[in-house]
Amino acid sequence: MTGDFFYIRPAMKYLLLIGTFFTLLFCSCGNKGSKNTALSGSDTISAELKAINELLRETPGNAKLYVKRAKYYMNKKDYNAAQADMSRALSIDSTQADFYLSLADLYFMVNKTGASKTALERCHRLDPANADCIMKLAELYFYVRKYQESLNFLDEALKLDQYNSKAYFMKGMNFKESGDTTKAISSMQTAVEQDNTYYNAYIQLGLLCGVKHNPLAEDYYMNALRLQPRSPEALYDFARYLQDLKNYPRAEVLYKQLLALNDKNFDALYNLGVIGVNQKNYTGALGYFTQAITAEPRNSKGYYGRGYCYQLMGELQNAAADYRYTLTLDPEFEPAKAALGKLKVN
Repeated sequence: MTGDFFYIRPAMKYLLLIGTFFTLLFCSCGNKGSKNTALSGSDTISAELKAINELLRETPGNAKLYVKRAKYYMNKKDYNAAQADMSRALSIDSTQADFYLSLADLYFMVNKTGASKTALERCHRLDPANADCIMKLAELYFYVRKYQESLNFLDEALKLDQYNSKAYFMKGMNFKESGDTTKAISSMQTAVEQDNTYYNAYIQLGLLCGVKHNPLAEDYYMNALRLQPRSPEALYDFARYLQDLKNYPRAEVLYKQLLALNDKNFDALYNLGVIGVNQKNYTGALGYFTQAITAEPRNSKGYYGRGYCYQLMGELQNAAADYRYTLTLDPEFEPAKAALGKLKVN
């Protein structure tokens, strides 16, 4: 058993998909607590909705006003009302590509990805040069893991605008998920060449270069932190990279910055415990593992880490107790089973 077992590398999230999948062009309007007739049945409606309703009374055949009101309802998460208005708009005019773009957003909001794809395809047929539509099709195909189809649409987008940094970023994500790290790095580098404030691209470059043991990873993480100095993601990923290189003092500094933002960050506490074990500072490591357990008492890794630390300190009864509790939380935790089997305790 080695200290390397302890390292935590959380499952990679698609940075492209953090928050909302589509980059919706809608703005939240009105006060957070405001109500309107469609949403609450009250007599009070927002000024924006009232203005749209008045215009619709004057021009009831204005399809664009129905789309505008549908976007208002989408912002308010009143999807039934939004769907009704989109249907009215399309019944009046089914030739507007942007209407189908809005419809695609609505369908995606309610998890109807198939309908969203159909709406985007209609948009694309009506307006083959609609850059927003092309980019959303690329995102949708990436989301369903059809990487070549996504890449095809991204190439289309780049023919329209060769400086489209998001298109290069998305190409990098497609190559990454396809297993082509070299092309992923190249595409991400092009993304930051087009936009030197592209935080997500710097994070991905740090991760990709780190896997290849490329020292440029440090520069990319530093750029990410320059843009977002208090980003838990950037601090953790950079610390984890330094920990892999056994540059423990610098990794510790970053983990402690994470703890200054959130003193119950399990990953930071746990990995500080790992660093303590690897530096044979067992007392310090024990403290961090205990704090990690306090932060997440149902996380089996915390008990296993502390058990291993107790074992190295020769406190075998305590080690066995933590290994047993690890298996209570996760009966299939094989390293805990193996460690417990080797201990000579009652």
